[in-house]
Amino acid sequence: MPPLLILVVAAPLIYLGVHFSNPENKGAATGPLVNEPGYTQPKRAPFTKAKQREVSQVLREFVLTAVDRQDVGRSWDIAAPSLREGFTRKQWSRGDLPVVPYPAANRGLGRWSFVQYSYKDTVGLEVFLFPKPGSGWSAMTADVELVKGHDGKWRVDYWMPKRFHGPPSLAKAKPTAKAKAKAAKAKATATSHRAAGKRRAAPAPAPTAVGTPKPSRAWWILPIALLSLIALAPLAIILNSWYRNRRAERDYLRAHGGS
Repeated sequence: MPPLLILVVAAPLIYLGVHFSNPENKGAATGPLVNEPGYTQPKRAPFTKAKQREVSQVLREFVLTAVDRQDVGRSWDIAAPSLREGFTRKQWSRGDLPVVPYPAANRGLGRWSFVQYSYKDTVGLEVFLFPKPGSGWSAMTADVELVKGHDGKWRVDYWMPKRFHGPPSLAKAKPTAKAKAKAAKAKATATSHRAAGKRRAAPAPAPTAVGTPKPSRAWWILPIALLSLIALAPLAIILNSWYRNRRAERDYLRAHGGS
């Protein structure tokens, strides 16, 4: 009888735990990841010889003008609209652009050390540049992305130094504080420019899940049941003891003719 009493008391508690738990959310994406609405995963395309030649010419021109700051105004036409956004042609031509300057030597310009990704109208490259002798700069690796416009021309969409390698080039005169401040300003401008909505040169984002699956709370059943038993055990012992004493008293009175 006492075990039956425990079950009667514990059953409602277990039911409430199961009822108010959330073992399944039909609106949550618990299956395979799905694409975000409106997002189309770009298809990879081979980086053909013809594409390489076109990209190489634009890349070389961009390094000489926008990066090395030689007649920087010429880089306006080979910069993608997304890179030029927020700047006027006048600002760009006087060196106020979101590209970190670097004294690139005329060595290996227009070449890349690694192809990060290649799509039909987009290519991401990792380039390696050498500094001019006596500049006081180290060799540098940079990330660059080029996009092909509707007119069929390639333009630079993103440029950012990645890391510097080895000791600085033996310099007769190290970069002045003014030059360093200018480079730091350009890097900060490029970073804020990207934060304002520019795409970083990286592989296309992987599909993400729509909604966040909520974890099941069905595991509450066991703790609730255990806590219920722990809380009811003393009560069950007391009730059992009272019941046995009461039954013994009745048996004693019945045996001795009591009422």
